[in-house]
Amino acid sequence: MTDTAVAPIAAPRLGSTKRDGQLSGFGALLRLRMRLDRVRVVWWFAGIVGLVAATTQSIVGLYDTQADLDQYAELVDGNAALIVQAGPGYGLDTPTTGAVVMNELSIWTLIAVALMSIFLTVRHTRTEEETERIELIRAAPIGRHAPLAATCVHVILVVVAVAAGAVAVLLAADLPTAGSLAFGAAMVGIGAVFISVAAIAAQVVGGARAALGLASTVLAVMFVVRAVGDVTAPALSWGSPIGWGQAIRAFADERWWVLVIPVGASAGLLALAIHLQSRRDVGAGMLPQRIGNATAGPRLGSTFGLAVRLQRALVAGWLVGLALFGFFYGIIADQAETLFADNPEMADFFEQLGQASPTDAFLSTALFMLAFIASGFAISSVLRLRSEEAATRADWILATPTARHTWAMSHLVVATVGVTAIMAVSGVATGVGFALVSGDVGQIARIVAGALVLTPALWVLCGVTTLLIGYSRHAANAAWAVLAALVVIGLFGPLLELPQWVRNLSPFEHVPALPGSSFDIVPLVVLTAFAVVGLTVGVRALARRDIG
Repeated sequence: MTDTAVAPIAAPRLGSTKRDGQLSGFGALLRLRMRLDRVRVVWWFAGIVGLVAATTQSIVGLYDTQADLDQYAELVDGNAALIVQAGPGYGLDTPTTGAVVMNELSIWTLIAVALMSIFLTVRHTRTEEETERIELIRAAPIGRHAPLAATCVHVILVVVAVAAGAVAVLLAADLPTAGSLAFGAAMVGIGAVFISVAAIAAQVVGGARAALGLASTVLAVMFVVRAVGDVTAPALSWGSPIGWGQAIRAFADERWWVLVIPVGASAGLLALAIHLQSRRDVGAGMLPQRIGNATAGPRLGSTFGLAVRLQRALVAGWLVGLALFGFFYGIIADQAETLFADNPEMADFFEQLGQASPTDAFLSTALFMLAFIASGFAISSVLRLRSEEAATRADWILATPTARHTWAMSHLVVATVGVTAIMAVSGVATGVGFALVSGDVGQIARIVAGALVLTPALWVLCGVTTLLIGYSRHAANAAWAVLAALVVIGLFGPLLELPQWVRNLSPFEHVPALPGSSFDIVPLVVLTAFAVVGLTVGVRALARRDIG
C-alpha cells in the first residue's frame, strides 16, 4: 500500500504587492457598484439633466429675439453681485442664446456634478470601510487597488452619462454643437477632479461623514476662489476647477485646450490617492483618530450629551464654513449699488419686486443662499438618527431604560438649535463684512434679523426629515430629494415660470426677505407650527416601528 501525497492548495494572497494582482476582481466590483447605484444614478441623472432641460427651454422661450439678449447682457454685464452667482459672463459682449444659457446654468450644473461625484465616490470608498463591508470584499481574491479603481471608473461613467444627457438637451434646443459638446466636456472635467478629491479625502480621514465634509469644504473653497477671482483678479479663477469649467467658454469661442488642466489635475490627484491608500491600513485614515478618555465625562451620561458629542464637529464645520461665505457676501454687497447707475433695467426690476435698494436685495438673496446651504446641515444632522440605527449603535442605547423618543429628541434638539446658531453666526459674519466696506455698523442687527427669520423654514426641513425616518429608515434618503426640489424652486422658480402653487410648496417662499422687505410674523408662526407637527409625528412614528 502506497501513500499518495496531496499537494496543498495555495490560498490566494490578498492585497498582493505584485503589479499584476493590484486590480484583480476589478470587473466584478465595477458591476457590483453599478447594481448598487442603479436607483441613485437615475435620480441624479433626472435631477441634473432635468434642470438643464427646464432652464434651457425657459431661456430659449424668454429671450427669443436679439433685443432681448442684448437687454439681458446689459442687465448683468460687469456687476459683481451677479458675477458671484453666475460667473464672468463669457460671450455676453455679443450675446447669444447659448451664452445666456451658460451664464444662468453652468455654475450650478458644475457644482451639482461635483457633489454627485463626491457623494458616489465616498459611498463606495470610506463608507464601505466604515461599515466593514470592505472586509467581506477583501476576503475574496481582490487586488488592493481594485475597489478604488472600480469606484472611480463607475463614477466617471455616471458623470459621462449625465453630461451626454445635458448635451442632448442643448442640441435638442437647436444650440450649436461645439458649445454643447464643450459644456459636456466641462462637466466631465469637473466630475473627474472631484472624484479624485473625494478619493483623497477617503484616504485621509477615518469616517464617511468626515470625508464628505472634507471634500465638500474643498468644493466650497473653490467656489469662493472662483468668485473672488471673477470679481477682482481673473488670474485667481484659474486656481479653481469651477473656473476651469467655465473657462472652456462654451458657446463663446470655445477654448478646448483648457481641458488639459482638469485631466492633468485629476490624474495627479488620483495618483496621490493611490499612493495614500498603499500606506494605510484598511479601515483607518492617514490622520489618526484621537484616543478617547478611559472614562466618560458627566455630560455623556445623558442621550443629549452624547448627541452633542457626536455632532459637535459637524456643527462647528458648518458654522465656520457658512460664516466665511457670509463674510464674503457682506464684503461685496456694497457693489450692488452700481446696478442703479449702470443698469436702469435692473433698477426697474427691483422696484417691481418691492425691494428698498439693490444692496438690500442682494443681502436678502445672499441670506437665502446661506439658508439653502444650511439646509444640508439640517438634513444631515437629523439623518444622524438613521446612521446610528443602521450601524446598530442605537441598539446599545435603547437596550437601557432609555425611551426612543428621548433618544430621538436629543438629536433633533441638536439639529434645530444647531441650524439656528449657524444662521445667527452667518448673519453676524455677513453684517460684519458689510460693515467693513460701508462703515455702517448699525446694519449688522438688520442682517442678523434677516438670517434668523429664515430658521423656521429650516425647522420645517428638520420636521420633514424626521417624518421620513419615522416612516422607514430606507425612506430617509428622500430628504435629499426634497432639498433638491426646494433648491430648484428657490433658485430657478421665476426663470422656469413655475406655477405659484408649486413655488408655495417651498417653506422659503413664505419667509420675509429681510432686510429688503417688511417683517411679517404670521408666516413664521405657521412654519414653526408645521415644524413642530412634523417633529412630533415623526418621533411618534419612530417609536412605533421596528428599529433596524
